[in-house]
Amino acid sequence: MADVPYGVRALREQYVREAEIGMIGNLGARIVEVDAGRLVIEADLSDSRHGFPSGRGPIVHGGAIATLADEALASVAFTLAKEGETTTTSNLQVDYYRPASPGRLIARASVRHRSRRLAYSQATVEQADGVVVAECRAVIAYVKA
Repeated sequence: MADVPYGVRALREQYVREAEIGMIGNLGARIVEVDAGRLVIEADLSDSRHGFPSGRGPIVHGGAIATLADEALASVAFTLAKEGETTTTSNLQVDYYRPASPGRLIARASVRHRSRRLAYSQATVEQADGVVVAECRAVIAYVKA
């Protein structure tokens, strides 16, 4: 376990601790893959908790998609955190391409660059069938935990 970076190890532990509480619990988010600077999470976004009716059937609220993206972007930056650091979103941009249907959504995130205080992260949010519903970018700040 000594070879596993602090941020990767701590993130895995956090997802276990918060599986039923907070935003991770609300989204039903789970880590699928994680490594330093790379993360895939999936979440169960339901019609009753995260959606609303539309003329084309129920769709996921854009705010829920942004929340999933923000969780992935801050978490992928956290994989590069040093002990005693945590992450907080400084800037978030989400470009929506199409409505998302309720069900399993997948966020694939990576860190493009980390400086001493900031990480520049990017992510896609996809339906379970691989159709991209949004692309996202964020500037994530490292602060003392």
